[in-house]
Amino acid sequence: MRRFLTVRRFEDGPQLFAGHLETIIRKPNPEFSARFHVGTAASETPFDGHLTILGSGIYWGTENGRKLAAWLTREERHPWDGRDLSVRIHNGRAYLSAWVHPDNWVRGEFAQWRSGSWLVSPLDHFYGPARYWHADVDRADLVVELPEGAYPVTATLQRQTYGRPKSRRRTESWVVNVESPNGIPNRRDRSGGWKGDRAYGFGVALASRRPDWDVDAKAAIAARILKDRADSGFREPQPTSGGGN
Repeated sequence: MRRFLTVRRFEDGPQLFAGHLETIIRKPNPEFSARFHVGTAASETPFDGHLTILGSGIYWGTENGRKLAAWLTREERHPWDGRDLSVRIHNGRAYLSAWVHPDNWVRGEFAQWRSGSWLVSPLDHFYGPARYWHADVDRADLVVELPEGAYPVTATLQRQTYGRPKSRRRTESWVVNVESPNGIPNRRDRSGGWKGDRAYGFGVALASRRPDWDVDAKAAIAARILKDRADSGFREPQPTSGGGN
């Protein structure tokens, strides 16, 4: 919800103050963010900022004080860049910006501590940051049958493991990466032929790895293509220079 406030000396008279206040309510997440931004004389809101806790909070900005903002942020090398004071905690890291330019970076301009991030999650310190490991475990040449014809593909079965380097607790999932040399028509081309209607590489998920995983892969690939077609309004493939699929 956003609210605007304008104060004038009298009706239709000179503006004394103008600004806005916005409230955001989101599903709770383990995060925190506080920011105070000072812009320049050209800024729409020379002073603005926000405070959010668990994803919800307030955002504010004022249209007054452009001369003061320009004086506070004066810098010959960056005459149109403001300054930030902010602290943010997200995904186990704390991020700090201590009176630096948010959209411009010059090597050596500020001390390193004034703009950086640090691990704050105890789990990250003890077990290491959570990450993925990828391993290709098998490969097969398949022919995917679709209503209008068959398409050759190369399918690579990949094991994806998620966890922390120093922890034994891991979750495992299986993905098939698909390469189609001629492409598989999967969408309605709305670009007039510039983008085409074919997919040449994509991935599909498998619930588990079975000895005949290639059978599951063919079914998953066909299902993915048919879903893409249904979502885009696809009807029939565009002709190719070779005249085939």
